[in-house]
Amino acid sequence: MIAAYIQSKRLENNRYNRGLSVLSLIIVLAIFSLIFVYLMQANGLVSCNYQIREHQQKISELKAKGERLEMEAAQRQSPVNLEELVTALGMIEVSQAIYLGTEKAVAKR
Repeated sequence: MIAAYIQSKRLENNRYNRGLSVLSLIIVLAIFSLIFVYLMQANGLVSCNYQIREHQQKISELKAKGERLEMEAAQRQSPVNLEELVTALGMIEVSQAIYLGTEKAVAKR
């Protein structure tokens, strides 16, 4: 009877140790899983920051280009440039403008 008691105690200790080892394995796997998830999130964050920086650079380039185009348009619309364009096209100044009234039809069917 004592031998059976000792053997059952050994079996209980074996089960207890097996349970502790399984629990330890689960904890280690959970820690590694959390580390993996953290690294994936950190990698995603770095990638997003890189894309944001690229987009901000593109925005600043487009703003500079827009300002340059606005200045070019203003220069082309200046009276001096318009006068040069008028003379280059051979246009003359009109002394009197004649407008068509709304009551007169220009074309009929």
